Amino acid sequence: MNPDKQPTSHSPLIAPHGWNAPGEPVVVYDGELVGFKNGSRQGKVELTFGAKPSLEWAIEPHEEDYWGLDDGVEVTAVGRRPIITFTANSRDSQGGWINSTHLGNESVLLQRLVAQWVNLPLSAANAALGERVGEGTRFWRGRWSIDVDGWTVTIDQRPDLSDVLRTATEQRSSVLTHVMELKRTSGDEFSLADGRKVLECLRVSLSFGFGCKVVPALPVGYDANGDIVWEQWFSPLVDRAQKIGSGWLYNYDSDDCAELVSCALRAFTDPSLKGTTRFQMQMATEAVATGFVEQRILAAAPVLENLAWTKLVLGNLMTREQYERGYAEDRLRYLLESAGEPTTIDPVGLPVLAQYAAGQRIDGPTAVTRIRNRLVHPRILADDLYAHEGLAAEAWRLSLHYATLLILHRIGYRGSYQRQLQLGGWHGDTQPVPWADPAATPAVPSPLPPVRRQRRRRPPHRGSQGPST
Repeated sequence: MNPDKQPTSHSPLIAPHGWNAPGEPVVVYDGELVGFKNGSRQGKVELTFGAKPSLEWAIEPHEEDYWGLDDGVEVTAVGRRPIITFTANSRDSQGGWINSTHLGNESVLLQRLVAQWVNLPLSAANAALGERVGEGTRFWRGRWSIDVDGWTVTIDQRPDLSDVLRTATEQRSSVLTHVMELKRTSGDEFSLADGRKVLECLRVSLSFGFGCKVVPALPVGYDANGDIVWEQWFSPLVDRAQKIGSGWLYNYDSDDCAELVSCALRAFTDPSLKGTTRFQMQMATEAVATGFVEQRILAAAPVLENLAWTKLVLGNLMTREQYERGYAEDRLRYLLESAGEPTTIDPVGLPVLAQYAAGQRIDGPTAVTRIRNRLVHPRILADDLYAHEGLAAEAWRLSLHYATLLILHRIGYRGSYQRQLQLGGWHGDTQPVPWADPAATPAVPSPLPPVRRQRRRRPPHRGSQGPST
């Protein structure tokens, strides 16, 4: 490479609140605070990252403040333009917390919307960034950008992303990792309501992809003159930084990230999909690492049920009565076969579950459905489900795998994914979704069977007469 030839690069987006070190608070305001009964005070508002993120305010107290501050007073940050007012909930004489606050109103028009992501592991890039450092220029592959449905989404990673994520993971803390800009591809202004819908879609879909809750925090809206006309402070709901292993989306693949966001944005704006897609993705995210393995199985179950209901009943493939008379395992099998996914159980990735299913002469859909049912409705108090060591964990992984694939099939995703079936797999070992090849013959699922057996008759009420003999 010619040392005199510089790579083509873009200037990185300006992060409104700068970058913090792992676990360190982010200062969102530093200046005069007005509204306390004893007069104005110098203070700060910070987004802190303790056990969970919290929006905190603090003042430099005067002597009279030690007698107590009024709780819930309206405080105005006047050392900034435009000013912003928040409700100050007091913890002691020196500070407290803020639930949420914003400036501007819902009718404001924006030229662009900028936010900073917390703990986002996205490392995919389709463009280089460059910035002056001392006498030279630092370059890094750090920009990921996509145009979809009239929107341009640009996400720039900080230059030290790998180091800060590694440190944050070791500390089990949080850190600002990326800055994002959202604007209309045409350059036209857009409503705040439309912009917030895109932010919500990105939050939900990328959390679903990476298997952990990530969030665009501290959003700032700019008008055509470049002035701030809207801003929001809030405590984001986010998981601590962690190694990526359970997510299905490979964080270094820019094409798959673009495919997910494209499909998700279309689904979130489709009246027939937006509400259910949000629910399904959020519950699937909860099923990755929330609580004990039993909780994860129960988090995946409503995803599968909701997918079946929306596909079969809302899709007019069966009536509600037919749906309720059938069996969940049959409905799940139908969805999997429609997506081209085998219903057999992989004995290498899931050896315990495969052996259990072979002994019962059942397939994957039946196994995960019955294990879920036996967790909630055991046959006896000392049910033998836990006699098979590792069975619950493998049932969870297969349930999560089914939920992930069926959500992706539902939104029309045609990229690649990391299988979540086997522990210890290589990060980045991806494969195309079963329906990705347009030349492949569409899967023809087995017809949904009628009720295969009569519902068990209720026993007669105590004291009633049985049939005569």
